[in-house]
Amino acid sequence: MNPANTTGADGTTVYYGDLEAPHQVQVFLEMRDRGSRRVVESLLGTLRKDADDGKYVVKFHFAGMIDDTAGGSGSRRALSALGAAADAGQRQFADYLAALFAAQPFPPGYDHFSETPVLLSAADAVDGLRSADFDRKVTEGTYLNWAGVAIADFESFGVVGTPVAWYDEQVLQVVKEEDGPAVSPQEFLAQLPGR
Repeated sequence: MNPANTTGADGTTVYYGDLEAPHQVQVFLEMRDRGSRRVVESLLGTLRKDADDGKYVVKFHFAGMIDDTAGGSGSRRALSALGAAADAGQRQFADYLAALFAAQPFPPGYDHFSETPVLLSAADAVDGLRSADFDRKVTEGTYLNWAGVAIADFESFGVVGTPVAWYDEQVLQVVKEEDGPAVSPQEFLAQLPGR
């Protein structure tokens, strides 16, 4: 069973915007990754605005490498909760993505995203997300299997590490240097053709 607002062969890609948009931005993230947090904090609002304006659809892909290297299940559990948010709507998914990154445990070895109360608490910051249905899906891990398939599918893109972004087939710079700050919205937009 896949969440709403997903696409791809196995429904493992969560999308924001209109799939019929003329271009796509693909974003590769991991929920326990600090670089992914910095990129979402800097660029999510810009990505949403352009998608809302129909310039492109944003497709999100999620890794689980820190679960493997540091141990735990936080990236997978957080992605499962994001699936429940996608059922509520694209806005709720994007708002919850931002809320989870804002509540990201540090250091990444702290596996607090594996704890249901942490995931539910972050959802309190999202207007209209908490409901009996959402809480049940998070508590019961409704989308844990889907999250596992999505994380496994990440490898098929040939992306090594996160965060990464593509505009159609063009690789975009989203961090200034390895483990460094995210690019600004202006720096991001300057890379797009016609901007």
